[in-house]
Amino acid sequence: MALMETTSNEIENTDKKEKEQEFTYRVFPDISRRIDYDHNSIEIEVSLPGVSKSAITLKALPEIFHIEGKREHMLYSGNYAWGAEVVPEKTTAKYENGLLRIHAVIRNAMDDAKEVAL
Repeated sequence: MALMETTSNEIENTDKKEKEQEFTYRVFPDISRRIDYDHNSIEIEVSLPGVSKSAITLKALPEIFHIEGKREHMLYSGNYAWGAEVVPEKTTAKYENGLLRIHAVIRNAMDDAKEVAL
């Protein structure tokens, strides 16, 4: 699905003395998710065709992540749920051939538990 947005940038065409507006197409990237509760991990693949590695931003929170990647007049952007609560500090990502692979570790609820003396 694509949404089109216009920007305030205008390009003046010197030959025709007409102004053309520059468009940015906002696209939700395709993702696939595999949750492995036995190994407490989540593997996510995000399709970002034609985007350079330096133009990708990935932000992780315990319950959601935000992805953004830009190429020419196309902005891939979206917020997605992990499907389980993760540890953002242990999240890793690798980008190769237009595919971003994200590995996240599912948070163990007992990691922060305090032992109660009897």
